[in-house]
Amino acid sequence: MLLVLLAITLSWKVAVYLGHSGDSQGLAYRKMAEFLARQHFSVTMDDKPADVPIAIRAVAGACRLLIANSPPNGSDRARIGSYATPADTVFVVYRGRMYAEQPVWVTMAHSIWSKFLRELGFRAQVTPAFVVIATRGCGAEQLPWPDAV
Repeated sequence: MLLVLLAITLSWKVAVYLGHSGDSQGLAYRKMAEFLARQHFSVTMDDKPADVPIAIRAVAGACRLLIANSPPNGSDRARIGSYATPADTVFVVYRGRMYAEQPVWVTMAHSIWSKFLRELGFRAQVTPAFVVIATRGCGAEQLPWPDAV
């Protein structure tokens, strides 16, 4: 009986593990890049080297957007913000909503909840908080950000 229970739990864990194979962060970046392309931006995705937090660069005329994924605890704020110039505006897009600053309590709570669900075997992805650095006055704030997710 013990061997049957062990076999069932191990097979369930293997199935859950194999079901989680996939690059959810890469998918989120691709969705963001596709959204910006639909908004008529010329989009370049970086290979995401560890020393550069900017993952997406988008240009449309005089409008330049730099997109970075901020960790749920917002610990990269200063590092990401260092890419902004005085001529830029910086905001965060999280779950299709725009924020002046990252809603750290919300992003952390969602991250913890998603991790808990994954530990139980459910398919739960952490929603990235995208920091957007945009040329001031190009109207990036008016883009339909809910369509990006």
